[in-house]
Amino acid sequence: MLSGIRSRLPFGIGTVVMLAIVAMIASVGAVLAIKSDAPHGGRYTAGQLRAYPGKPEAAWTRDLNNLPEFGPGSGPVDVADTHGETWLLSYPSGIGKAFLAVNRYDGKSRWEKPVKAGLGDCAFNAHGEVACATKLGDGIPDGFYKVDAAGKLGPARPLDDTVRLVGVGQNFVRVNQVGYQLTASTPEGVERWHASFASAATPLYLPEIDTLDVKLADGSHALVDPATGKTKLSCGPCTLHVYPTGLAVEHGGSGGVIDFHAFHHGKLVAKPTHIARSMQVATGPAALPVIWGLGSATLTQAEGHYEVRDPAEAKALWAVSDKELSKAKPFACGRLVAFTRKDATRDVMRLDERGTRVGVLPAPDRQRPDTNPAELRCVGSFGNVIVAWNENQVTAFNGSTGKIDWELPINGNATSVEGQIVLRQGATLSVLRAS
Repeated sequence: MLSGIRSRLPFGIGTVVMLAIVAMIASVGAVLAIKSDAPHGGRYTAGQLRAYPGKPEAAWTRDLNNLPEFGPGSGPVDVADTHGETWLLSYPSGIGKAFLAVNRYDGKSRWEKPVKAGLGDCAFNAHGEVACATKLGDGIPDGFYKVDAAGKLGPARPLDDTVRLVGVGQNFVRVNQVGYQLTASTPEGVERWHASFASAATPLYLPEIDTLDVKLADGSHALVDPATGKTKLSCGPCTLHVYPTGLAVEHGGSGGVIDFHAFHHGKLVAKPTHIARSMQVATGPAALPVIWGLGSATLTQAEGHYEVRDPAEAKALWAVSDKELSKAKPFACGRLVAFTRKDATRDVMRLDERGTRVGVLPAPDRQRPDTNPAELRCVGSFGNVIVAWNENQVTAFNGSTGKIDWELPINGNATSVEGQIVLRQGATLSVLRAS
């Protein structure tokens, strides 16, 4: 058989084998060249979701029936922190909260029992170590504790009135009860630095640039070096929008001033790359900032005008203007943005491909207000699909087909945790299974 085939070919069997290998390599290369929904580096940030092509089911659920020592306090079940394959859940217990480490894939407990921190807090550092500050915890003396992999507490260190923890590098930043003082310490409780603020502070760690965003009660922000406690940049009142490549700092007041700052080699660049005036930033988790006009000058314009910017660049990546575009707030979500037209349809475009048009979403059905994007908030996006939510349901809008791929009734809220959709519904937390 093989000899018969070979006699009819104008080349030898070795050539056939080589051609087969070349074809195989080409096909593999074609597969590898297909764009993935996974963000660069495999991190699901800035509203980028794992794929949910069909109506999702719960991968796992934890609630008052299967969370040990739940209640009788009030409050939701929540994902307090994450590290690799372990998530730290918080839930009501006693007069405050309990914390339990679980497997992110099936929700099974990694600890023998929860840490009942009372009015305190627990968190991971970057090395995966857990520390807990317990204050009026059930059966646990007030103190600062390092917690081992089984959930057992180490020796008690002074609490120093700590009620909130944020893991930063190998250390933890501790916030006192009044909220005016931040203290950085090792997992063993050795102080590295402390800083005081004029009003109550809520710190959030920005791992992209190894910086603490300290939001103060008066609406101002201080970007703090977690190694020294020194402020790198401050503003106020202001709103910080964080993107993979930089910041958009939206200043308070009627001027609509936005400063854009780049991230360069993992560091924040203090000098702005661009300053926009009479503009505002679309809210919601997104890969890039979308800005549009603010103030009386915008009201007199005959058409909508929007810009998509990279905070690290001085010029806009792309802009869109059209007399049929509404001047309403755009819906920026993950890698996609939907612009409202005057007929109430929405143009769906890609943020990171210089304005590639994906498709059109039809005008909202007035009989179904839960599917009106103007009334919804972004969970995230994957491929050509925007996933949004309100307190009644989660909805997946397909930008390329113009249809709703699926709807999921809820009674609570939805968010993205490492690219997975997490539902918080009272005393129940559910993680939806991605494909």
